[in-house]
Amino acid sequence: MSPDIVGWFAVTLLFLTMTGQAWKEWRDRVKTGISPFFFAGQVGASVAFIAYSAMVGNMIFVVGNALVLAAAVAGGAILLWNRRRRP
Repeated sequence: MSPDIVGWFAVTLLFLTMTGQAWKEWRDRVKTGISPFFFAGQVGASVAFIAYSAMVGNMIFVVGNALVLAAAVAGGAILLWNRRRRP
């Protein structure tokens, strides 16, 4: 099995996990239970992983972490939006 297949599988799984969480927040209008620091930490880690992956020339993880970054930004924005909405 090619290492690239394992890499793409890992990226897909992580992306689906992050977007699933963001979708749940949107659908359920979640206001509590999730720390905004979770998303802030994920954003920071994704930016660092994108830089690292680019430096070592691994495009699978550049693309994958860019997708995870987008999901983390969306999830954090949805959480903040839900918290600012009136009940």
